[in-house]
Amino acid sequence: MFLYGKTYMILTYGVSEKGLVRKANEDAIGMKVEGLYLLADGMGGYDGGQVASTLAVESGQRYFASLPKEEAFSEEGLKESLCAAKRAILSEKRDSPALQSMGTTMVGAAIAEGHLYWAHVGDSRLYRYEEGTLTQVTTDHSYVMELVTEGKLTKEEMRRHPRKNEITRAVGIDENLRVDTGSFPLSDGTLVLICSDGVSGMVEDEDLARLISESPRKTKEDMQALGQRIMDKVYEAGAQDNASLILIQIWN
Repeated sequence: MFLYGKTYMILTYGVSEKGLVRKANEDAIGMKVEGLYLLADGMGGYDGGQVASTLAVESGQRYFASLPKEEAFSEEGLKESLCAAKRAILSEKRDSPALQSMGTTMVGAAIAEGHLYWAHVGDSRLYRYEEGTLTQVTTDHSYVMELVTEGKLTKEEMRRHPRKNEITRAVGIDENLRVDTGSFPLSDGTLVLICSDGVSGMVEDEDLARLISESPRKTKEDMQALGQRIMDKVYEAGAQDNASLILIQIWN
């Protein structure tokens, strides 16, 4: 891919598993459109969660696939793709009364013109790893994160809080969807990790950073190995939820 007037190599890996507790995988990932990465974590019961996350990812991919190739990715474009997912889920709910409670978290990321653009709703996360430091870029839309922001709870305490799984925003709940967006420049060596809370809720940020720092990331096989190391950690911790991740590695 062409970034900053140079050709950069982009290595990716994605995986989605149902964990050790759930009967079905209610997560979905999408990497079919070049330069576009989508992850959704559905809610609404056995059927609803699967339907919502799948609709979200498929709708987001269709939105960009329908655009002229000269229209580059952008924050606004990613926001619109999440709105397309919202419309698809609401339409399905009108046709399927049994799915009235479904909705989904969603993270969309896209690479264009030397930047990574992102859009986000819910508590799935996007991390950035550069120069040995792992930073959570997105802010969880969750009850416990609001308590952390208000200083009523520490990040360590939020992991054990009985309401840790309550989200305050989701795609497909109603017409009024607030989407967070942002962007940052990509450098040689930048790694982006997108994951559902089935990963971030099972593996501490410090452990994620350590796994990344200790792992070679120069080939597709390296990226797959890193992804599997992270998933192994999830399963060692009990894999209480569906677990999904996408890794994006930039090299010049």
